[in-house]
Amino acid sequence: MATSKYSSTEETTNASRVSRVLLDPCTDQLRDVLRHYVPPHTFPQVIQRHCLKLNKPQIDLILPRSGHYTGNYNDFDISLLYILLRNICNIPPHTKGWGKDPDPNDKSLAANIERIRNARNTTVGHMISSSLSNTDFKNIWCTVSSAVRSIDTELNNNQQYRKAVDFLKCEVMDPEIAKQYDTRLREQMKEDTETRKMVEGKTLFKIFIIHVHIGTVKHIIGSSSIIFNPSCYVFRYIFGHN
Repeated sequence: MATSKYSSTEETTNASRVSRVLLDPCTDQLRDVLRHYVPPHTFPQVIQRHCLKLNKPQIDLILPRSGHYTGNYNDFDISLLYILLRNICNIPPHTKGWGKDPDPNDKSLAANIERIRNARNTTVGHMISSSLSNTDFKNIWCTVSSAVRSIDTELNNNQQYRKAVDFLKCEVMDPEIAKQYDTRLREQMKEDTETRKMVEGKTLFKIFIIHVHIGTVKHIIGSSSIIFNPSCYVFRYIFGHN
């Protein structure tokens, strides 16, 4: 019987294994970092003090039309967590600055957050063929493991997520589950690409949350789209341009 070219190989398993570690322990760890800086019960108040560049699904998640966000941070993926950690937590940027590759010797929290995000981007870049060479796998895994270990130390959680990363390095990967992780990671990267396009000017959405009288807002922004929550004087003002 001929071997199918679509059968799982060591390289496809490498890609799926990295996808899983990024989507599970790494994402959970970044959620804990956000919880550390912004306890969930304070999130609605903290988010009102910032203007963030987000795509529409992200806007709808953290500022629903029905009122303020009442969920928990388990709803947030790496894309949204990175934006929030960078913008609302007052985490000092790493030496190269947010959005850039950190210096290899920089062990700051921001640098390690950046490394996890970069690992996600690099992994998706290899997913055209749904495979990751052993060399690339080892490099990405080493970077992620080191970053997770450092963040665990800051969280003082007895290396909870580093242990999970170590476990997943040797865990058996079911092909169907692996495919699900690959798909989820691709979807996240697509969201990131769309957000970058918006920031570059193709379509731009911003959130302004304003605590003033509605008459003042109408005077300031006229006929623009306003979503008004009369219970707390919070407005969603969304605009776009091409």
